[in-house]
Amino acid sequence: MRKLVTFLVALLMVAGCRGGAAPAGRSFTDGAGRQLILGEIPRRIVSMAPANTEILFALGLGSRVVGVTTWCNYPPEAAGTEKVGDAWAPNYELIVGLEPDLVLAAGTAESEIVTRLEALGIPVFVVDAPTIEAVGQQILLIGEVTGASIEAGDIAAGIGRRLDDVRGRVMAAGGERPSVFWVLDEFLWTVGPGSFVHDLITLAGGRNLAEGLGLPYAQYSLEVLIEQDPDVIIAATLDPSFGPGLADLPGWNSLKAVREGRVYRVDGDLVSRPGPRVAEGVETVARLLYPEIFR
Repeated sequence: MRKLVTFLVALLMVAGCRGGAAPAGRSFTDGAGRQLILGEIPRRIVSMAPANTEILFALGLGSRVVGVTTWCNYPPEAAGTEKVGDAWAPNYELIVGLEPDLVLAAGTAESEIVTRLEALGIPVFVVDAPTIEAVGQQILLIGEVTGASIEAGDIAAGIGRRLDDVRGRVMAAGGERPSVFWVLDEFLWTVGPGSFVHDLITLAGGRNLAEGLGLPYAQYSLEVLIEQDPDVIIAATLDPSFGPGLADLPGWNSLKAVREGRVYRVDGDLVSRPGPRVAEGVETVARLLYPEIFR
């Protein structure tokens, strides 16, 4: 009995000497509804989505991020981090070689990257924010998992305040909401209900022209577009070479948005990533839709 007590005391002393250690067996539910149990706060993290990378750096955890995807271009500090492919073509050998104690992924419980990494003994936490409102919740959860709850709370609260400000201004503006056509390419692919950007358009005070499609993404008919004649057209790209193909479409220049100079380009990363810059993305679109109240 005495030996057992001595062993337990020694074990507790060792655990107490581990700086930053989380309570053993802490359980978290990720965005895919999976249970993840971590004994310690993660110190070597691989991010498999640009939004996750932005969240980690915003939380002040950049020094713990040992791997990111080839698409992780923000913040600039992420540029020097080891690239491990992307969610569709991950470099599993490189990921394993980085010896992460946590991988933040996007997808579902059945996604290949989730099942393969877990089979290799690497903890995977799925982050899923399909709506604007869910972004703050996921940031709070990542903060809890990584031991940065205070920072996460500050970021989520800031996002909430800015989104409330946009809602208030749009509501005060009253009147009919401007119709928006969100163009992804010169083949008129657009966003519909169920997409993150559709939620952003709605929150920014717009009425998505493709709302009736019933699909997150679909190709729009030029004839229908001309018939519906949107108030505003937004292209999710800053590429100056994008656009000439649209101008060549029959009837494009007759559209109200084109005639009135309300065709805009926005940073596709800013408005499509469910990360800490989401409020800035909503404000950017709201400013284009309501320039008189978002100066």
